[in-house]
Amino acid sequence: MSLQNIFKDAKEILASNGDYSSLSDQAIYVPSIEIDRNNVYFILKNGSDKQLAVYETKGHAITDFDSIESEDFDNKTVLLGKLNEQNSAALAKRFVWMKPVSRHGYKYTFGLGDRLGYASNAHLRLLKGRGIFPVLAQQSIRELVLTGRTFTDVIQSAEWAVFEEGYKDGWGADGDHVKNAHEVDYAIKAGCSMITLDATETIHNEVAKLNDEELDNKYNSLDNEFTDRFNKTYLNKTFDLGNGSSVSFTKKDLEQSVLIFFDAVEFATSIYHQFVVPFNLDFEISMDETIVPTSPANHYFFANELHRNGITPETIAPRFYGEFQKAIDYIGDLGRFELEYAIHEAIAEKFGYRLSIHSGSDKLSVYEIIGRISKAHGWHVKIAGTNWLEALKVVGKVDPQFLTDIYKFAYENLDDVKDFYVFNAQTDGKAPKPENVNVDNVSNVLKDDDGRQVLHTMYGSILNLKHSFKYVYRDKFFEILKENQDVYDKFLNIHLAEHVDLLQGLAKSKDEVLKKYEPQADLSGGK
Repeated sequence: MSLQNIFKDAKEILASNGDYSSLSDQAIYVPSIEIDRNNVYFILKNGSDKQLAVYETKGHAITDFDSIESEDFDNKTVLLGKLNEQNSAALAKRFVWMKPVSRHGYKYTFGLGDRLGYASNAHLRLLKGRGIFPVLAQQSIRELVLTGRTFTDVIQSAEWAVFEEGYKDGWGADGDHVKNAHEVDYAIKAGCSMITLDATETIHNEVAKLNDEELDNKYNSLDNEFTDRFNKTYLNKTFDLGNGSSVSFTKKDLEQSVLIFFDAVEFATSIYHQFVVPFNLDFEISMDETIVPTSPANHYFFANELHRNGITPETIAPRFYGEFQKAIDYIGDLGRFELEYAIHEAIAEKFGYRLSIHSGSDKLSVYEIIGRISKAHGWHVKIAGTNWLEALKVVGKVDPQFLTDIYKFAYENLDDVKDFYVFNAQTDGKAPKPENVNVDNVSNVLKDDDGRQVLHTMYGSILNLKHSFKYVYRDKFFEILKENQDVYDKFLNIHLAEHVDLLQGLAKSKDEVLKKYEPQADLSGGK
């Protein structure tokens, strides 16, 4: 693309008066066009390659762009640049909506977690006009290590997607599952507007295994200043939640709540004062890293102690009844889930925050319940990992032998992730055997619960495997994804729409939403 052509493109855009349907240059990505005081900015797309085009009045300001080439035309400078950090920062000075902001004040928010850096455009196109605030950048330290990315890279990818799609309604960046002050500081310095504090290291799961005598002894060994206050506040008390439900504390409820969670309350309080307040962060606390579900008493105790310390987070993530395993639907009694979820919702409403649902990908059976019960107060749902599985669908469509090879490696090396995840594919032995998987049926692996879990949890091992100093799968995987972005976008659209329709009450059941969208799985565009 010559600079003279870009100059002509900008002139044509200015003369179009906002109607870009007949632009002569088909390389212009129309949603990206921005005009500011007769200056023009847009993205040029040539196949899978993208570049930034700038047409701006000559002067000192334009020097903040990193240009591949530039040229002056009369009183204007035209330049072509890469989609890099410097150019994103330059654009953000001109268009503040490119930067992440807090979820505060938004009722419905969605943590999308574009793990690979190629999903945010499709997500934004689907969510535009839906009344849902997207948290596009959402990664944990573990995810960053396993994908070879950084918080900066993740946020930059999201910022460019926001600019490309002309998305001006606000978006967030979550330093997900940060576990200590060092990780929180890293997330903030990279530009995260939100942190999800993972209190794993201060949640004492071992207490749940104590018998009654051991529990009494451990609780009574605490200093009287604590036990006296806790007993006076909670023991044998019932707390009205204002919607016909209540929470009561037996001696065991109190002792377990204190011994499992009070250390985490103190940790969250210190992080709040050290980081959340000074940096005006959007604050979520994860209390779901436990070996048993969060009881209503546990939840109430945690929320009330935070309230006592003057802290109201934006969201809290309990561990709900049932199993929220990776990459598959909810496992458990839906009736009991609904009863307990309603109590957790009432606690959240009493203390002024929203519930957050973690490992939300593919939990279609519970989304109608969550959407209905939390409709008035709002919800936050996190998905991320199954964007990876949607990418593998693209691989299977384009190169089924490559996906067959990936699955064989993942299946045979599942021990790599045994310390990180607990899921059925580890324990029941029902995942498809590699010797039975071939190019004709490999796509079925992504429809099988155990097969999905094998591929989902092994993403880091797959992407990082090397032989003779070269990646075995990574480079080819990203090449396929980049060259078939249109197919990936269609798969992502279907996947996210299934979740959102149920949460927003546009569908009433998993069967209904699958019937609505899955017939569209015969997608064109692959090579």
